[in-house]
Amino acid sequence: MSEAPALPKYFDFLIEGFRRGELGRQVHLGHWDAAPQPDALGAADFRRAQARLDAALLGMAGLADGQRVLDVGCGFGGTLQAINERHAGMRLLGVNVDARQLEICRQLVPRGGNRLEWVLADACRLPLADASVERVLCVEAMFHFSSRRAFFREAARALRPGGALVCSDIVLERSARALQAPGYALEAALRDGYGPWPDLWGDDADHAALAAAAGLRAVAARDATRETLPSHRYTVPPGLDEGRDPGDPVLRAALALRRLHRDGHLRVLYLSFAKAA
Repeated sequence: MSEAPALPKYFDFLIEGFRRGELGRQVHLGHWDAAPQPDALGAADFRRAQARLDAALLGMAGLADGQRVLDVGCGFGGTLQAINERHAGMRLLGVNVDARQLEICRQLVPRGGNRLEWVLADACRLPLADASVERVLCVEAMFHFSSRRAFFREAARALRPGGALVCSDIVLERSARALQAPGYALEAALRDGYGPWPDLWGDDADHAALAAAAGLRAVAARDATRETLPSHRYTVPPGLDEGRDPGDPVLRAALALRRLHRDGHLRVLYLSFAKAA
């Protein structure tokens, strides 16, 4: 019997928040082209920013009606929901290792002749035939996978000739290794609250090289570190003291990620890759 995959602790918080109606379907950072006003970031503002991040990635994907699209690490289905509302005749497939998230995804209703399918599977062992989809998406999930390299190979295998992989990723800079924080260790905090994060320091996170090894060509790369930074006004409750351990593993991880993002020790990347026609 295979061992059940480790699931991020913060998803317990997100699932409960969604069930209470406090959170939307996006489970990733938000995007701002201009910094929001200090008092302007409520839940609705954050949801709009999360939708802008989806829109930026879907714009890179070059979607067209009738395509087959795979979202790996699909969360609550927010990205595929956006496609479902804007396109017709699509086959939309979401993959996740958490059955609870897939149950939330199954609440979505297909529109415009689209098909929605939700599959419990590992991102590094996709249950898809070779050359079976036109687009592979992966929104802020890759750092959870057991191997970015294995995921790139699987994405390339599943793509049809002329297809594209579009993703966002969070990569910690090696400069973060030397940091110390009063009251808690940054590495332990991230692994405990936001893990699994197997390649925490990005030792195997040269995306262009990983893509080339898998037979994909790098098309575009955008550093969105600055544009996503305001997200932490929402992800970290106000009033938390960064120098003290809050006691809760998810809050501890949120504080650690905010500090690393704010102080220039991580990058948020939007990336696209193409498979030769």
